Amino acid sequence: MTMNVKSNLTIAALAACFVLIPAVASALPALEEWNNVARLALPTYVKIWLGMMLLTNIAALAFVKKHVAARWVFVGFAISHAIGMFFWSKNIPVLAGQISLLHVVFWAPGAIMLLRRRAEIKIPTAYGIWACLSLFFYVGSMLVDIPAGLTAIKHMFG
Repeated sequence: MTMNVKSNLTIAALAACFVLIPAVASALPALEEWNNVARLALPTYVKIWLGMMLLTNIAALAFVKKHVAARWVFVGFAISHAIGMFFWSKNIPVLAGQISLLHVVFWAPGAIMLLRRRAEIKIPTAYGIWACLSLFFYVGSMLVDIPAGLTAIKHMFG
């Protein structure tokens, strides 16, 4: 039996907003340097959140051939991480809030494309489950990353 897509998206958004996000946001201060020491010091639940988000973004590869939204998700993920890795490879210090800005800029198009093409999201198909998980993580990420990114902008430009 196919569930209503709007119901799935609503459940994903509400869970992200009210259950997980306050805890994740408090563990990721925007003006702290984002490096291996900071990542290792994160609470276990935040590491699990980040790991699940990573797996969900990589899983987009399974759907890129048939679904435009999956292409946007994967490309945005790849670009944001390539930029971050460039800075780390050059030993340029990066704040957590600056990484948040990369997420907002490069992940928002994927989230928008998932929403625009939500008619393709059918539960219980593999793509439908992946799309709902992606939206769950994108909503959660944006709720953390937008304020952190704004804090970083204020810090960088006074």
